[in-house]
Amino acid sequence: MSPFQTQKTFTGKYLRNLTLYVFIAIIGGVISGSYFPTFSKKLELINFYFFTLLEALILPLIFIAIIYGILNLFETRNSKKIILHTALYFITITSVSIILGLSLGFLIKPGADTGIDLSKIHSTIPKRFEFTSGSSNFFTLYNSRYSIFLLLSIVIGIIAGKLKSKKLTHLLNSGMEMFYVVIKYLYIVLPVIIFCNIAYGISVYGINTLLPLSKIVATIYLASLIFIFGILGTICHFYQLNFREFLISIKDEIILVMTTSSSKTAFPMIFEKLESQGYAKKVVRFLIPLGYNFNLAGACIYISVSCMFLVQFYDIKMNLQDYFILFLIISITSKTASGVPGSGFLALIFTLDKFGKIPLTDITLLYSVDRFMNEARSVTNFIGIAVSAALISKIHPIQDDDGLI
Repeated sequence: MSPFQTQKTFTGKYLRNLTLYVFIAIIGGVISGSYFPTFSKKLELINFYFFTLLEALILPLIFIAIIYGILNLFETRNSKKIILHTALYFITITSVSIILGLSLGFLIKPGADTGIDLSKIHSTIPKRFEFTSGSSNFFTLYNSRYSIFLLLSIVIGIIAGKLKSKKLTHLLNSGMEMFYVVIKYLYIVLPVIIFCNIAYGISVYGINTLLPLSKIVATIYLASLIFIFGILGTICHFYQLNFREFLISIKDEIILVMTTSSSKTAFPMIFEKLESQGYAKKVVRFLIPLGYNFNLAGACIYISVSCMFLVQFYDIKMNLQDYFILFLIISITSKTASGVPGSGFLALIFTLDKFGKIPLTDITLLYSVDRFMNEARSVTNFIGIAVSAALISKIHPIQDDDGLI
């Protein structure tokens, strides 16, 4: 099978029709948000409950998938090399994306001489953002929930791997398949969620909100494009992976991530898509869940550019040591940006609070355009995760139960 030919899976068959409904939902959302703003503003609750339910399904799925992946790696001869290369790849990619964001922020200076009138910027944010980690231990725990689940699953996976239980491996595989089925049925309502998401965004923030802060939005999009096509494209070329064909092969998932503003919506789909293309199940099911926590390049770019914006907006003097400390903090806090839509903004608050030199006084300034930046953040995260799984699988071809890739 060609690496870019897909079988008739849920991703290939159902999503092909879903894409049409997505575009209809986008058009409907724009119309509703523009002409029926009062009604559209009430649609945020539907989004909130959907993604709360999705997160409740995704968290245990990630937990099971990582344990399953570790168990499978224990059965492969080159498991240590896969783990080592994965760690090096994640550290390198996230470091490069942070440096890219800080560098473009320094060069373009999106926060300098903005001429922004704060009184004309949308000044309210959802209640879930109206607290700081300095005053609430719950904030830290809540914002780190994915990392906590991740570390716990790694520990359990290593312990279970030492036991080498085939029954446990089959049980975990059955558990994952069950969650996949439930989530797939949940995706039937995705066009409705996309409609609500677009309608709410247009009604509350509109295009007029974008104009005063268009420079920071443009900087983040530019950094994301450089990262995707420049950095990831170069890496794929080096390892002889046709990057253009690869992107085309996952275009439906990219559209889904873009329209829902969450990379999590394509989480179960990308498993099935890559496996149907011939990438090793043992590698894919280990790499992707880890990538959703440790390989969030889009979040790194977003947080670093946003920090540079605020540094310039408040005219804060920074020395080389300050930038290095900020780099280290972003490296850690970006790992908490893998939740539902808005988790990237939470990670930004977390970063500012830990850094301490940048005030949170006008954080609503950035939230007013967060809706426009979320798409770039989510898509960059998703493409980076998918590419990492494909590359590591290509570098380390291993024997799956159903054959050699």
